[in-house]
Amino acid sequence: MINIALMADTALLVLLAYLAGCVLGYAARHILHAGRGTRQVTAPVVPAAPPRPVRSAAARLAATVDEPLPAPRPRMPEPRPLLLEGPRGGKSDNLRQIKGIGPKIESMLHDLGVFHLDQIAGWSPADIGWIDKKLAFQGRITRERWVEQAKALTSTKIVA
Repeated sequence: MINIALMADTALLVLLAYLAGCVLGYAARHILHAGRGTRQVTAPVVPAAPPRPVRSAAARLAATVDEPLPAPRPRMPEPRPLLLEGPRGGKSDNLRQIKGIGPKIESMLHDLGVFHLDQIAGWSPADIGWIDKKLAFQGRITRERWVEQAKALTSTKIVA
């Protein structure tokens, strides 16, 4: 059972300990800080620097431009693969023979001017990079080995 008298005694002792701690803390604070008085520190008065005249932005810009900028170097044109206006002989090769090229990509290649397997077989790494940027499939041509597949298909086409 719960002894009410014991609980009351415990609560009273905790309260007395709390109050004793408050009194001791207050006294210790005043004793420790009593030796520390507030001193008045006076700093020497230094006059402010005289204001400098304000220069306009145009004057500042004119002062910084001593020599003209060098002429920009002409940009080298991006290497482009051999692109055609239309298919040779009016008939394009079936580019879907290459694994990884479906109807959508074949249509995109036709829009760029790629109609024949020998065009793909002749692509250099720079040409592959250019086509990659245009198709927005970074690395797909290399990953799926379109050039090697096109070379294999064109070699069998010539022999057959």
